Amino acid sequence: CGFIRDLTEEKAHQAAILEKQLAAENLSKELQANQNIIMGILDAAFHALFVINEKCIIQMVNKKSCEVFGWTQEEFIGKNINLIMPDHVAVNHNHYMKHYLETGVKNMIGTQREVTARRKDGSTFPCILGLSETQQSGMICGFIRDLTKEKAAQAALIAKNKELEINQSLVMSILDASFHALFVIDEQCIIQMVNAKSCEVFGWTKEELIGQNIKMIMPPAIANHHDGYMKSYLETGMKKMIGTQREVTAQRKDGSTFPCKLGLSETKESGLICGFIHDLTTEKAAEAELLAKTRLTEKIINASFDAMFVINERGVIEMVNAASEKVFGWSHDEFIGQNIKMIMPMSRAVNHDSYLKKYMESGVKKMIGTEREVEARRVDGSTFPCILGMSEVDNGDSRQFVGFVKDITDQKKKLHLAESERDASDALLYNILPEHIANRLKEDPSHIADLYGNTTILFADIVGFTDRTSLMSPQELVVMLNDIFSRFDYLVDIYDLNKVKTIGDCYMVTSIPSDELEHDGCSRVCRFALDMMKAVRSFNNTGPRHGQINFRIGIATGQVVAGVVGTKRFLFDMWGDAVNVAARMEQSGLAGQIQVTKEVVESAGPDFTFERRGTLSIKGKGKMEVFILKSAHELNRKHSALDGRKPNSSRALRSASMIDNF
Repeated sequence: CGFIRDLTEEKAHQAAILEKQLAAENLSKELQANQNIIMGILDAAFHALFVINEKCIIQMVNKKSCEVFGWTQEEFIGKNINLIMPDHVAVNHNHYMKHYLETGVKNMIGTQREVTARRKDGSTFPCILGLSETQQSGMICGFIRDLTKEKAAQAALIAKNKELEINQSLVMSILDASFHALFVIDEQCIIQMVNAKSCEVFGWTKEELIGQNIKMIMPPAIANHHDGYMKSYLETGMKKMIGTQREVTAQRKDGSTFPCKLGLSETKESGLICGFIHDLTTEKAAEAELLAKTRLTEKIINASFDAMFVINERGVIEMVNAASEKVFGWSHDEFIGQNIKMIMPMSRAVNHDSYLKKYMESGVKKMIGTEREVEARRVDGSTFPCILGMSEVDNGDSRQFVGFVKDITDQKKKLHLAESERDASDALLYNILPEHIANRLKEDPSHIADLYGNTTILFADIVGFTDRTSLMSPQELVVMLNDIFSRFDYLVDIYDLNKVKTIGDCYMVTSIPSDELEHDGCSRVCRFALDMMKAVRSFNNTGPRHGQINFRIGIATGQVVAGVVGTKRFLFDMWGDAVNVAARMEQSGLAGQIQVTKEVVESAGPDFTFERRGTLSIKGKGKMEVFILKSAHELNRKHSALDGRKPNSSRALRSASMIDNF
């Protein structure tokens, strides 16, 4: 018996099952291949990847997760995801997941949020967490991007930006503190930056300047062409102003212009052009003032009557004035650059450089700061006296010497003439007055009047003078008087006496009225009287045309008042009883005789011989005993002017030429 079971359906079913098994195997292989591809892709990702289930158990991680967190894939798989969380987050994570599964309220899923993660070594780091949910599997996929480097870079960037801000603020502070205006413009000439000084100098605010064309600060004549200049530079690259400094004219907001110095530079990276503007208004005004002062100084120096030289430390002439050319004869150009010794006589010039060198080394001043009379030399070789005054000027780096040279040639001539005139005036004064009285009068021109206790007075008169003059012409009379009186004048100087005056034919002489000279005044007057008589006899021996002459001489001694009278023609006159008595002695005397008072006899001393004449009635005095001076006992011949005695005073030297002989 055989049973036959149709296997067609079974075989077909088996074949279908086998086909399904093969399809499943192929699908599994394909899924595995796809999974491998996906894992390869995920492992190549730059960020860590975690896949967890609803119980927060890690199902999958990529290699970046191991690299970032430090665990291996085996250490990750099967662990709760709170493994990578800081403790304060981890303790609540399962609760967050349970709450989401119960409520479906998504807080983190579908978003990206910055959180803190924990590595295997316990260190934490900032990261971006992005979560998504797969609806079919219920798995939650999370990508974690490590922000450590980004945060460091961000911190560095923030620090750099802060530093840039500080630097920019510092730069702006520096630029705002600058003494000069600053403008930064672009290639279209638009102002990008200005400093505070720009606003101060030009009058616009920063807001008014920024964004405007730079030509707003230029006068119209320049502004109209400025954009063309910039265009030409951008096309050709030829720099005319950039990299240079140039003096230009700028314009303020109020339309006024001023001189300034413009310096331009270009920043290659930005293409911006930076310009500094230095206002020259004050400097130009100072330069103008300095120039005016310099010109005024030059005019003053050139207006000086005295030559001026400025030399350096080597003695080289650096400056002269117009008077130097006039005084010395060299031109300005011939002076400059030459050694100052060119104006010195050879005897001084050969040593001048060594003098200057010695001063520079020792600092010992001899001429500097003083005035001294020296000799200078002109271009023609002639020399002249001058006053040299020198001073030193310290300019810091160098030293200069200024010398003024005053030609005193004319001054010397005038001084010599003045001295000659003074000597002549003194000689005249000494001829009129006693020397010590003349000296007193020169020192004090006020009234001179003194009382002298012992002065000897002499009067001499020509006998019969009136009758004689009637027979003579005026010229003959003057010649005769001049001849005889000149002989007397000579004797006055010989005996150091004082000629008071002549009145007609009367000749008045006294001893010098001074206490220092009164010890022998009377004896000198007596000797003088004896020599007067000899002088008269000498005159008579010449055979005068109108006959011989004779004199009466009277002498008295006593107290007198003496003083200078007159302001135009000085006269040293005397008054007193002794003067009157002397006049009476002459008037009552005998021709050819010398009549004296008893006081004269007593004062003259033993060298003289007197003869008693007797007692006479003298007007104003009554009876007086009078004497005749006859001679000098044993008279030393050296005391006689007629025996060649030389004058014993300067007065005699000035008068000696008036007497040729006796």
